[in-house]
Amino acid sequence: MSNYLLLKGLRVQNANALSSPFTFGFPAVTAFLGFGHALQRFINPESKEDQFLVAGVGVSSHQFEMQDYQEGYSRMLKLTANPLNEKGERPSFVEEGRCHMVLSLVLEVENVLSGRDQDRLLESIRTVIQHRLKLAGGDILDFDDITVVTDDRTGLMQLMPGYVLLDRRSYMLEAMESGQDALDALYSYLQIHTFSEQDEGGNVHWRSAKSHTGWLVPIASGFHALSALGEAQQTRDLNTPHCFAESIVTLGEFIMPHRLESLSEIIWRYRKQGDLYLCTQEQTVTQENKESTNG
Repeated sequence: MSNYLLLKGLRVQNANALSSPFTFGFPAVTAFLGFGHALQRFINPESKEDQFLVAGVGVSSHQFEMQDYQEGYSRMLKLTANPLNEKGERPSFVEEGRCHMVLSLVLEVENVLSGRDQDRLLESIRTVIQHRLKLAGGDILDFDDITVVTDDRTGLMQLMPGYVLLDRRSYMLEAMESGQDALDALYSYLQIHTFSEQDEGGNVHWRSAKSHTGWLVPIASGFHALSALGEAQQTRDLNTPHCFAESIVTLGEFIMPHRLESLSEIIWRYRKQGDLYLCTQEQTVTQENKESTNG
């Protein structure tokens, strides 16, 4: 049986905001699942079946600050000015967009004991997070607490105030089934259409509208293999097969937790399907939630 650990109020500085080759903003879902996997390996280095295992991760964003400049409709990333080299030039350096954020993570875990064993486990997790882990490449400055929570609305309310990230790839599938290209389908949900209306007095009023209600965002949620597994030179791990891959970008939606019924609805889990390595949510949404989501 799964249990849920709440990592409350993680304050992260300079996290990687370039989640894919053509999007920037909230970090990729793979970063959060990677955090859970790294935590599991630190706590359970021998990978014994009866020890601490992280099956999935849920994300609730409390505060997000993109490190960029905005003037009108143009936005530019705030990049570092690296020291000059011996030629008086900026050295070659692959910059990455950065963001600061405050968020809470819900870990779906197995084999969490009770009593003193649970207290020792939570203390070990606190130590690892404080001294050994990063989140999406950013530094974890501080966090509020780690607690065991229940899979119900009581657990969800502990994520307030905030917005949980849900998988909305089903919207793209519907658009693609109607004949749209995948990229066109993604853009069609994100576009803001601006148009004017003229009243009887000749006054012009401008209005903006989206094709779909809700706070929809592009989100990187996995990888697609482009080559077969094989050996590659100068890799970090010479014992692990290598393949080239590209990011998978789909739609996500931020909604307030009080619109859901249980923590299990926000949990992202790994799923491998052929050449696809995905982060998905196997959730059951009630008819009431569907209607409220669709406006």
